[in-house]
Amino acid sequence: MDIDNIIQKIIDNGRIEDMRELSNMLQEGMQIIKNYDEDCYKKFEMKLYKMAYGNVLSPEMAEKIVSKMRPYGKRWTLEETRQIQQQRGINNISPINFFVVLNSAYNDYNDIFRDNLEDYIRFTIDFIQDEDAKNGKVFRYFTQIVE
Repeated sequence: MDIDNIIQKIIDNGRIEDMRELSNMLQEGMQIIKNYDEDCYKKFEMKLYKMAYGNVLSPEMAEKIVSKMRPYGKRWTLEETRQIQQQRGINNISPINFFVVLNSAYNDYNDIFRDNLEDYIRFTIDFIQDEDAKNGKVFRYFTQIVE
């Protein structure tokens, strides 16, 4: 049997009930993979996420990333960073990306910026709007580079 052709035929048929069954089979298979190889599971899970949402952090992913930051953890909540953006008219940056990078800057550059919020904001904007970076820089950086 050629699984690729079978799956393609199911997709081409376009029957919702078959798509749901295919989804159930994928979920069962993913659970088996998770039980045997956590790293492989995480790799497939991320591929599925990117297929569905692209290179964009979800609020849940952002909270998880920020909660693991060291040495200080979360300095500002998502709502606080939204307020900072609103007060300064920073409308061209995703609030989720701003939240993650601002907190990251606090954790990584506190010895340099100390309590100067403006320095953290400038760094955050520069990091996110880096002209040399590919689209989805924040997503890639925090899901592939940072542990």
